[in-house]
Amino acid sequence: MPVVAGVDLSAGLQNYGLKRMPYSKLAKPAKGQTVLDPDFGTRITRITDCVSDFKNLCAAPAYPTAMAWNSDETRFILYVPGSTMQSGGQQGWAMYNGTTYAFIKFIDINPGDVEQFYWDHQDPATLYYIDNHSVGSTMHADLTAINVETGVKTVEYSFLDNLPAGWPRTGPVRCGYPFALGINAKGERIWGLGAGGIPNINGQLALNVFGFNQMTKQMVFYDTQYVAQGQARGTTPFPLLSGQGWVAPDPASQNSQTGRVFILDINGKYVRTVNFDAYEHCDTAMNAAGHDMLVGSQFNRATGGNGNVIVADLNTGAIQNLVGESSSPVFGYPVTGSLTGSTAWQNPMWIATGMTGDIYGTDNSGPTANPTTLLDQEIMLTSLTSGLTYRFAHHRSTGNYSNAPQSNYWAQTNVTLSTSGTRVLFQSDWGNGDPSNPVLNPDAAVDTYVIELPSYKRA
Repeated sequence: MPVVAGVDLSAGLQNYGLKRMPYSKLAKPAKGQTVLDPDFGTRITRITDCVSDFKNLCAAPAYPTAMAWNSDETRFILYVPGSTMQSGGQQGWAMYNGTTYAFIKFIDINPGDVEQFYWDHQDPATLYYIDNHSVGSTMHADLTAINVETGVKTVEYSFLDNLPAGWPRTGPVRCGYPFALGINAKGERIWGLGAGGIPNINGQLALNVFGFNQMTKQMVFYDTQYVAQGQARGTTPFPLLSGQGWVAPDPASQNSQTGRVFILDINGKYVRTVNFDAYEHCDTAMNAAGHDMLVGSQFNRATGGNGNVIVADLNTGAIQNLVGESSSPVFGYPVTGSLTGSTAWQNPMWIATGMTGDIYGTDNSGPTANPTTLLDQEIMLTSLTSGLTYRFAHHRSTGNYSNAPQSNYWAQTNVTLSTSGTRVLFQSDWGNGDPSNPVLNPDAAVDTYVIELPSYKRA
């Protein structure tokens, strides 16, 4: 079914192609201050001061594939980690006003992983997560809806009571990567889940995997010829964005030239194999024809198949290289530290990508006067309709540099599109305030910023 296009996110942006962009100085703005990117002209507003606000060294979007924004963009959620909390500090899921960017409150949730919370597509106050907890000696794993304004919680389904005979009932129950949820034409929300309690696989938490229809409360079990019942956390099948089935990463081929996924229908039956390695950072998307897509980076394919934006059509198996070794123009082998998100579910034909790459500027190995960039340190949008890419900002975060003596996970670029796609959240330690002399500090505070694209219209 064709998809109704949302706002044209390219309005007011430029397609720079292979142009090397200057990487100019920009002092870290104060909280609430809006600045213009001196090289791209983009509006960037600093939202948080994590140290002052929370006595914490980080406040960040949870992940590029996580639904930070609610359905009408009046609220969004940032994660404040426990691992970066200072003495007397706060941690948890912080909710913000989507218009003023003011902090509202921490919401009382405990999802299976920091990224695994999901806004309802109709009710902007309803958020879903799976609540794993114990009452006495009894374990629970409950699909829970919380009204984020009132705090009222409603248990929609208790998984452990309904698992197949012989499965452990110790939990946890959690989602697979990339944490997407599909909504089918009937409005039924489809989940890709797994239940723990089995021995680890490949050093990861292992799960007995299954699909779940939230409306009908039916579990779906996958074709075991292609999907073993027990899977490592990272190869748990996840739903197609259309809600018409699931994507099952093939653990035998991951992180190799032959990386592939199996496409399963709504009954869990095998449909086709697609040559895309979902072990890499990726997300689900949809093209104008309504075809389900996987989008993201590929680093281990044969020469010509790698890139920062590789697109797989899950309905046909066709692969497109939009930013990479065989794209037009040719960008070359992908920049490292590449993260992709396509969370603009009202505008699913757009992909946001953020790349750490070379913190000294493209092709430089150390501090360099007047550095320039091509993908390194940049944020960009790619259209699945035109295939064009629009580079539009420098994120200036250095802590997740691949050659850093001590890398800071929280300083990676979790580019997160708003529901319409007209705004983009990202975090940064601002180590490249002066790109001619980057600062590498694994303990630098990581704050969140929002980019208002030219297509965003304030009320």
